Amino acid sequence: MQIGFDSTPLLGQRSGVGQYTSSLLDRLTQSRPDWQFHLYSNTPLNGVEPSLPKAQRVEGYFPRSRFYWMHMVLPQIIRKYQPDLCHFPNNSAPLFCPVPYVITIHDVSLFRYSQYHPRSRIFALRLLLPLAARRATAVITVSHHARQELIDVLKLTPEKVHVIHEAAPPHIQPVTNADRLKPIQQKYQLPQQFILYVGTIEPRKNLQRLIDAVGRLHKQGLTPHLVMVGPNGWLMNGALEQTIADCGLNNYVHYLGYVPQEDLAGIYSLATLFAFPSLYEGFGLPPLEAMACGVPVLTSLHSSMSEVCGSAAYLVNPKDEADIAKGLRELLTQPELCDDMRRIGRERAQTFSWDRVAAETAVLYEKVLAN
Repeated sequence: MQIGFDSTPLLGQRSGVGQYTSSLLDRLTQSRPDWQFHLYSNTPLNGVEPSLPKAQRVEGYFPRSRFYWMHMVLPQIIRKYQPDLCHFPNNSAPLFCPVPYVITIHDVSLFRYSQYHPRSRIFALRLLLPLAARRATAVITVSHHARQELIDVLKLTPEKVHVIHEAAPPHIQPVTNADRLKPIQQKYQLPQQFILYVGTIEPRKNLQRLIDAVGRLHKQGLTPHLVMVGPNGWLMNGALEQTIADCGLNNYVHYLGYVPQEDLAGIYSLATLFAFPSLYEGFGLPPLEAMACGVPVLTSLHSSMSEVCGSAAYLVNPKDEADIAKGLRELLTQPELCDDMRRIGRERAQTFSWDRVAAETAVLYEKVLAN
């Protein structure tokens, strides 16, 4: 079988979709060595994923127009190399794809929470995403909550939408060796105890309420530090800095920016607890990563987080700062509760695996071609 694969999520600083694409391709190429994967990208993939097949890439370079590449150039490449099917892992596909295709749609936040997305993204994807989904032979999504959202919002037939849960990347494991942890703590100047957040810095992640909750703890006599890891998103415009100042937390909130993947497991392992009160997620990978590293997790009751984490996380109302603060306080002051959550969280994280993700995805490819 020959599979065409949109590999643009592998480029740059990887967020959740980049990790999804990387982990899925890695496992597919290992588990299906007789299959050939054509990796398509609008910029060269030199040095990216050296263990994977080389990309069949466009002669030319369109740094300012991925849209043009996707809808005008890529269909010609697909027509030239004639894969059996294509997989588009990041919510978009060519308007006219010359072969059957599978698309992964991670959530419908563009429709449910349009105020948390740039207007340019809303204009393009809200128009094109329903078309791409309806023209796809099959749609993959990453949770049962997201599946129902796709059916309701995009008006897709239930039989077309398939749930394949994600998993924590294989390299996200507990780091217990002090010789490995000490250089990471020194490199990032991490406090001895801290609450950790990992994810894009953007409004949907609800960080202002998290900071407010930490401020409430300080007024109650607890003085935890908050460490935030992740690339800058959009629309914050100094809002976090103002909230930090208003809460008197200038010396207690630390922003590390984007952190290389090789350091991430160590930072998780050094954290006292992990907080992820996001307003909306299709899956919510960071809480699962934290659980895989044995860190107690606080996250949202909303959207997919309760589905993914189950009883292994402390669930709060993300729109209620007092509830977030209450959860943080209980985790910070009840060591027995944290010990139970570490154990249950590790067990929960181990029920998700990329071997299973790859196997279920491969079976879906075969069904698409059989039909």
